[in-house]
Formats: sequence, structure tokens, C-alpha cells
Amino acid sequence: MREKLYWTIEKFSFRYDYFMFFDTTPYLADQLFIRHQVRVWFDSEYAKEGSPYLAIFCHVRKKDVPKFLAALEDLKKSMMLCGHPNYEADISSFMDNVEKMKGVVLDNENDAAQKAEQKRTA
Repeated sequence: MREKLYWTIEKFSFRYDYFMFFDTTPYLADQLFIRHQVRVWFDSEYAKEGSPYLAIFCHVRKKDVPKFLAALEDLKKSMMLCGHPNYEADISSFMDNVEKMKGVVLDNENDAAQKAEQKRTA
């Protein structure tokens, strides 16, 4: 599920919620998590060559999700102050493109499944 500038990752857990958000190399979000007193477990990160942003996969205790989301709201402000005025537009555009590509892939998979079903029934 996609929210404003992060994705909630559907993964079964009684204790944790999983997220993907974007940060920069100096890891601006780390200080915000400390300030909001939320513990975040970082799972993995990915970078695209030439992009100033990193995709960060993490998980947070379910009870700490509101604090985590508040820290991500502050991250938008921090990005502007630290020289990334287009952070929201860049990330939102990237996420829209990924969702469009995902839709195309899913449509192609559905078409292939329908054709296979038609061959089987014919």
C-alpha cells in the first residue's frame, strides 16, 4: 500500500509493520527517529546510480508506527533545509512510475493467464 512518500509493505507479523521510504546518504531520517523516540530496524537499502536518494527498507513495532510516520513527515522538511527542495516531487514521481510499471506487468501476466486458460478450455 502506498502512502504519500513511503510504501507500507504487506508482510504478516504480530509485532512489526514494514515500510520502504527514501533518504539521502547522510541519513537525515536517523536523527529524526531519535528525536521522535522510535526504534527502527533497518533491513536493506538500495541506491540508483546518479540519484541522491536511497530506498530504505525497515520495520517498526506496531505501537511505534505513529511516531515513525511523524518522523517521516519531518523528513520532508529536513530534505528542503538540506538542499533537496524537489524531494517530494521526485519521490512521488518515482513511486507513480513504479506503480504504472507494476500495473503493466500485472496486466501482461493476466493476459498470459487468460490466453493459457483459453487454450486449455479449447
